[in-house]
Amino acid sequence: MNWNDFQSIYSLIKDDQLCLLYRGDFADEVTVRLIDLSDIQFSGAADRVNMRKKVAFLMAECFQNVIRHSEISPFEVGLPEYAGFFMTRNIDGEYYIASGNLIENQYVPDLRAKIENINKLSPGELKELYMKVLGKDEISAKGGAGLGLIEMARKSGRKLESDFRKINETLTFFYIQILIGGMEGDLQESRVKSCPICNSVELNELLTRNDVLMAYHGDFRQDAILPLLNMINRNINNIRAESYLNKTIFHVLVEMLQNIMHHGYAPNDKKEGIFSLAVSDKKFNICAANYVSNDKSLYLREILDSFLTHSNGELKSMYKQILKGGTQNSDGGAGLGLIDIIRASSKTPEYRLVRIDDSKSLFYINVVI
Repeated sequence: MNWNDFQSIYSLIKDDQLCLLYRGDFADEVTVRLIDLSDIQFSGAADRVNMRKKVAFLMAECFQNVIRHSEISPFEVGLPEYAGFFMTRNIDGEYYIASGNLIENQYVPDLRAKIENINKLSPGELKELYMKVLGKDEISAKGGAGLGLIEMARKSGRKLESDFRKINETLTFFYIQILIGGMEGDLQESRVKSCPICNSVELNELLTRNDVLMAYHGDFRQDAILPLLNMINRNINNIRAESYLNKTIFHVLVEMLQNIMHHGYAPNDKKEGIFSLAVSDKKFNICAANYVSNDKSLYLREILDSFLTHSNGELKSMYKQILKGGTQNSDGGAGLGLIDIIRASSKTPEYRLVRIDDSKSLFYINVVI
């Protein structure tokens, strides 16, 4: 992801406790992995079991919404940039879940009318409508007369947000977004404005412009990165790159994620970071960013500037020399992970160190394999 677009995404999600953005394959296994990642934020919170279940249910329902309406393959109609989209964000205890997919223009008026009607109904009227739809022979493979939409509104207790972006004379990209409040029946207007659906549309457009498959912002503890790595591994294998390349990509992924997990700035024992994976013409672009202490930023700049002046052969020799007993830094390493990353990259990695305040800087690195 280029630096300018990264800054745009960062400005939108930097205050999120969690942000998951995904484009591509909506298989059941991917759904499970995304829910696993979302569940991390509820670990150890026995008093939030109901919220956890509700978020998991609505995430699955959004996935099902994409699957039900996926008769149109973006690849088959020559529009790969309009792959299915999924997003979940936790902003100060308010949970936003959104999905997007291609639909035919002929279905737009009916779908828009259903959403408008659902948003007018009270909880009692929604339940009545739900039972009415269940009692009729209107349920098809696509989910019936808006049954999924009714369930989203019932479970969230909020109005549905939607957006329709016309692509051409036959197709439209349809977005749906739901909000789950941290406190039942108590949602301030300022919170609603913190993530309007137009922000979700903008995020998807930024991902699309950079061919990003997925992006994650949140806590990079060990239990968080394992489901992340599993899901990434599935997507890499689906692209069917050469097996040796898959191993190289996965190794670099692990190094970059461990860099955040082990060396990130963590004043409250929380290792925050941002990670994205993109693919174009079977080249993988891996981007990661995290906070580091200002003292460490000076070390990183010095060691990276030094490594980037050396050839792969010279870096290989340095790597072996360090393993034999080279000078170790305070974190127990001597830049071995960085050497691995640079050697694996098909072009010179791009990095930035941006001072945030008197304590920390933002460390950004972009690698192409």
